[in-house]
Amino acid sequence: MTRLVAVCGATGNQGGSVARLLLQNRDQYCVRILTRNPQSPAAQALTALGAEAVKADLTVPSDLDAALSGCWGVFGVTNFYDSKIKDDPGSEERQGKNLVDAALANGVRCFVWSTLPSSHKLSGGRLVSRIYEGKYHVDDYIREKGVPGVFLYTGNFYENMVSRQHVQYNRALDHVEFRQPIIEWTTQLAMLYVQKDLGAITKAVFDQWDAREGGLNHQYLYVANARVTPAGILASIKKLTGKEGIYVRLPTTGVPDRDVMFQLYNEVGMYGAKKLPDENILNLGVEMHNVDDFVREVLAPHLGLALVT
Repeated sequence: MTRLVAVCGATGNQGGSVARLLLQNRDQYCVRILTRNPQSPAAQALTALGAEAVKADLTVPSDLDAALSGCWGVFGVTNFYDSKIKDDPGSEERQGKNLVDAALANGVRCFVWSTLPSSHKLSGGRLVSRIYEGKYHVDDYIREKGVPGVFLYTGNFYENMVSRQHVQYNRALDHVEFRQPIIEWTTQLAMLYVQKDLGAITKAVFDQWDAREGGLNHQYLYVANARVTPAGILASIKKLTGKEGIYVRLPTTGVPDRDVMFQLYNEVGMYGAKKLPDENILNLGVEMHNVDDFVREVLAPHLGLALVT
């Protein structure tokens, strides 16, 4: 019997990874995407693949009660850069809690929540970013309400090198330029190839929930393959394309909370001394992808660079 899974953020990076993989397994899962605009091109592309698109706003509890009706599972995520949150950071926590309430009311059996640890705890209160705290507070609410599920600590996205145009090829100088705010050349970043790995890990949790709920329930999974420095990313680009690269550290992102987040990475990192890849993800049978995979499959083609190895 197929199980109905509601996916938040399906027109974006994280939810899109989950929705597309589940849609490739329609003998196991039916996919309902929650979106403010079911008629958007991104939503319509997913409906063409077999998803059901439902109009739902995470700030409107009544929307969510209807949207989660009949759902066995949920992939939940909020977006700090959404205008409703960026203009009112406290909204991120409220949106997450609204989703939890709707999941509880509808008897959702497996709630997968994309989250981050407390920047306050990581830094001893020195570097506090609301990008972290809004999600973190929802974790406690999930446990308090007894909603069954798993927490995913997501790493930094390799995809940001493309979507935020951090990495570009300078044809005139025949070299690659990596421009990124705040982050030092030697900072070790916990990195994630979202499109390949986030969906795979979420599906593995859904697939194995019945057999392993006791061990998985409220467990944190560290969704990052390895710690990689900007220097290491440029080394991968050189190895695979033959192109030299330069790194330019920009002074600000233009978003104060994001500046604080990046300085947190410089000083204390995302996950302390946690070994990556996470043994609990390996135990789910998921083999994660690395920086070379992303450069080979996405970044080099995006930059128009041929592979030399």
